[in-house]
Amino acid sequence: MEPSEYLSILRRNWLLLVVAAVLGFGGGYAYAQTVPPSYRAKASVFIAVPPGATVGEDVQGSTYVQNTVPSLARLAVQPVVLEEVIDDLDLGTTAGSLAKTITVESPLDTSILEISVVSGEAERSAAIANGVADQLPESVAELMGERDADRPAIQITTTGPATPPSYAFSPNTKLLAATGMLLGLAAAVVFLLGRRIVDTRIRSVRDLRRVTDAAVLSVVRWERRDVEDRLVVRDRPQSDRAEAFRRLRTNLRFLNLRGSGRTIVVTSSLPGEGKSVTTINLAMAMAEGSSRILLVDADLRRPSVSRMLGLEGAVGLTTVLIGDAQLEDVVQPFGDGTLDVLAAGQIPPNPSELLDSDSMVELLREAALRYDVVLLDSAPLLPVTDAAVLARLTDGALLVVGCRKAHRHQVTEALTSLETVAARILGIVLNQVSSKESGAAYVYGSVPGGDTRPQERRRRGARRTAGADASRPLHAAAGRAPGRPAPLPAPVPAPADDPAPGVPDVAAAPRFVGPSLPEALRAMEEAAGAAERPPAAWLPVAARPGEVRYEETEADGPAEVPVTTRALPTLPPGPTDPFAVSRAEGSAAPDGGRGPGGPAADRDAGAPAAGGPVAGTPASVVPATGGPVPAPGAAPQGRPAPGPDPARTDPRQAGSAPSAPATAPSTSAAPADGQDAPSAHHDAATVPADS
Repeated sequence: MEPSEYLSILRRNWLLLVVAAVLGFGGGYAYAQTVPPSYRAKASVFIAVPPGATVGEDVQGSTYVQNTVPSLARLAVQPVVLEEVIDDLDLGTTAGSLAKTITVESPLDTSILEISVVSGEAERSAAIANGVADQLPESVAELMGERDADRPAIQITTTGPATPPSYAFSPNTKLLAATGMLLGLAAAVVFLLGRRIVDTRIRSVRDLRRVTDAAVLSVVRWERRDVEDRLVVRDRPQSDRAEAFRRLRTNLRFLNLRGSGRTIVVTSSLPGEGKSVTTINLAMAMAEGSSRILLVDADLRRPSVSRMLGLEGAVGLTTVLIGDAQLEDVVQPFGDGTLDVLAAGQIPPNPSELLDSDSMVELLREAALRYDVVLLDSAPLLPVTDAAVLARLTDGALLVVGCRKAHRHQVTEALTSLETVAARILGIVLNQVSSKESGAAYVYGSVPGGDTRPQERRRRGARRTAGADASRPLHAAAGRAPGRPAPLPAPVPAPADDPAPGVPDVAAAPRFVGPSLPEALRAMEEAAGAAERPPAAWLPVAARPGEVRYEETEADGPAEVPVTTRALPTLPPGPTDPFAVSRAEGSAAPDGGRGPGGPAADRDAGAPAAGGPVAGTPASVVPATGGPVPAPGAAPQGRPAPGPDPARTDPRQAGSAPSAPATAPSTSAAPADGQDAPSAHHDAATVPADS
């Protein structure tokens, strides 16, 4: 294996490594707790000889001490010294046992002895160390004898008495825990690599490359919840497993199969690798188009296609092969009619001989003439020879390899059996690949009903969405943040009793639910042709050529008090927009300012008033075409009926008679009989007719 494969194994099994390290750490810590604490106390003594009368004597004394120090270090742990210490401290042990806890060392080129004592109690270790340091001079004096009481041969002086230690030097809990963690991690790594080297099961496409050079047409993922969900192309068409079968269908289409009718046998090395489920889903994926597909259950030993699809399995392939029925008599439709199923029928005593008969050859020839693709679900290759027989009679064989079920040598044997009968190997389908082996699934776009996201994430997202909807204002559109303004709702007018001709009836239009801004604007444009204005009226103000602006005011309120201004796109003239914005009465003209007090002839001639409206002067809506103003009462109040469409007017009629200017009654004109006087909101100014 390559180094990248080793790293891939460790990366995929990171959880096992973490568990092993944690267990090792816990084991080291637990072992540290079982070890009794040990305390070490240390005492130091200095060895010298009395000063001599001359320098030569001092040199001789120093050499004598250097030669004597190793002997004194050994003497400190002898029974002659330790028995006295045991008696003095009443230790209740033997000299040999006590000697194992005492260590006497001498630093290099020094005359100092360091006496270290280890004990389970801090005070006891210090007492023993001081006792040995005090008893050593007495024992040396007894052994060497005294030449002069005032001048001993060797002087031993305690320079560093021992003190009780404040903490135990053993066990080292941190060191033992770290050592256990490293040992656990190392054991896990050795286990994983050793198992991978010894294990010969197929786990990935890379393992298949070591066995054969045949093309891997598709890789089908598998999860534990997919055990009962087998027909994924029908039940979960947007899932990644369904897309894997569609990928297999696409790859098979580009294979150069012999003849117009394509017959494919689907098999596997061993039972339980998912060949039947693969065959059924592949047939469903092929049947999604306009192709005619025939699915044949050719596994005459353990048939399962009819049971999975819920069809009748008493009659089928064996019935046709023994001559008791024709193909069209036993074929059962499934789905929308593009997929037909031929069940296995009764299990015969000689399946291999029946499949290798002339009747089977004739049946395959007839099916190839009637259908575009014929798929045969056969028995596994290694236990029986049925699949090898069918592969020789068909256009090719598709081998399904179950991940972590088939071994490398088993796949090799299955491919060899197909090559022995000169069968064509179309490709391999690696089935039941776990997400750990295949990696993350590729997801593109929205997949309703798919299984590409974990269930917990979907539930979490649903809770967040529910919380956001609960906190959003009632007027806010769905999917919009609560702090952002929602698009203005389209006014829905009340149904009109007698709508004007050519005006669409929008009374039955759906109410505002939360459309986008273009939809809201489009709805407001449609509402402009409604039979009755909504409570919030939209009145035209300060319109420039090519632009229409509206002002939102309260119903029946003064038009000169603006509340909110909205800019809308230009309303194109035509049958859907029968109104245009007129010039406000009293605007300034370039020839001296003809207004309401100007000559009436100018108004009759239809001279347009230039400039914007005079402050405080209301605007009105008049027909955009050159037609006359309808009489009062012909349309609802404040709403004239639409004029004729200039685009549909006969040009010969338009040229024979000039268009009459459109006029509106002034505020001083008397109303007609039975009609109400126009309000201040709808005082009209004279505008020319559009040609």
